[in-house]
Amino acid sequence: MREKVRRRVARLLRSTSFRLFVPVVLFQLVATGGVLAFVWISSQQTVRDEQHALVEDLRDDLLAAYEDGGLAGLRATIDTRLRAEGRRAPLMLLAGPDGQRVTGNLDALPPRGGHVGDWYETVLYRSDFSQPQQMTLTEARLPDGSTLLAGVETGRDLKLQRSFEQALFAAIFLALPLTMLVAVLTSRLVGRRVHDMAQTAHRVASGAFDARVPLDGSGDAFDELAGEINVMLGRIETLVGELRVVAEGLAHDLRSPVTRLRAALEQAAVEARDPAAELAMSRALAEADTLTRILTTALQIGRAEAGIGRERFEYTPLAPFLEDLAALYEPYAEDEGFTLSAEAPEGLSVLLHRELMGQALGNLVDNAVKYAAGGSAITLFGYRSDGHVMLGVRDDGPGIPESQREAALQRFGRLDPTRAVAGSGLGLALVEAVAKLHDGHVELADAVGHGLEVRLVLGAG
Repeated sequence: MREKVRRRVARLLRSTSFRLFVPVVLFQLVATGGVLAFVWISSQQTVRDEQHALVEDLRDDLLAAYEDGGLAGLRATIDTRLRAEGRRAPLMLLAGPDGQRVTGNLDALPPRGGHVGDWYETVLYRSDFSQPQQMTLTEARLPDGSTLLAGVETGRDLKLQRSFEQALFAAIFLALPLTMLVAVLTSRLVGRRVHDMAQTAHRVASGAFDARVPLDGSGDAFDELAGEINVMLGRIETLVGELRVVAEGLAHDLRSPVTRLRAALEQAAVEARDPAAELAMSRALAEADTLTRILTTALQIGRAEAGIGRERFEYTPLAPFLEDLAALYEPYAEDEGFTLSAEAPEGLSVLLHRELMGQALGNLVDNAVKYAAGGSAITLFGYRSDGHVMLGVRDDGPGIPESQREAALQRFGRLDPTRAVAGSGLGLALVEAVAKLHDGHVELADAVGHGLEVRLVLGAG
């Protein structure tokens, strides 16, 4: 029997749970003691700083009154405050060059008692109180030799501080059993939850991208970690799927421009120094521009989805920002028969990457011009709603059926009615990537009346 117990004890001492238990207990005790010591020191400093700040404000107010109205103005200010605040008034004393009281709620200048400097603490009897009070004081010498004394009562703060010290000592004695309980629960929880995460990681490594860490619904730190891991796994699954779509889309959409570019360049080489050669070169350059735009946009999407560019965020007033965009794209819209306007409330600002957001909204304007057949008005808008900032573009065209909106947001997604219009299918994908860079998302909705409204729903600005 004893041998069996000995083996169990040895196994316990070698276990990860025990090895976690001991450092957790020690760490918790050291951390608790350190935190409580820091809180104690910080609280003392905070109380002292607040007291000094109150006294400094009082002294500065009285000195300002002296500068404005001289000795008479200072005396009137002190008298006014004493009448208005009564027993709640702070300590104020104006003494003449001879040290005698001119006005205030102290009968005479207190003895310095060996204190050096402008600040000191002492116990005083105020003229309007029968009991002594602990005071924090500062004095200022006026040009005529008078002395201005200002102070606040600190006895209540000292009592509160002593109560706080007692609470800190009680917390230290309670920390040991609580720390041991936390260590036991932590060791058990870690063992179980880490096992679940390891099993999920193994399944993902085996190619099961739909595997997720089980949640227990407790909402604790491990449940939160499991949720974030699941979000990450979902993102990985989406990216792997999108990577396949991108590879197929690029192979399909870039094949024709590259083929045409080669043919145009070959023809240009044969027809050099001829009007036809110039036309061929023009065609080649047009196709090269198409290819460049596709690759540039794809790169911007990748950079935005990777979070690159957050260091260039700046608070941007939306009204002038949208008005500048409208002025930039207005000639293009008018050439296609549309009016372009901007609407945003004054004073609304949001943290933006101006260049990327400008390009995203420009893409939306370009899409509206191309695809809002039969429409006549395009609006750039910005407003705040339910703690979010909405940015986007609305038009009065035919819109997009709700069943096709998810496909419209996919990278290289082209709806059948738009295949005849020049484009790469990356416009809305870039908008979605820019929205995610700003911790938001894109919504496609019906505009009021008819048409399409594309909204970038951003976090609070």
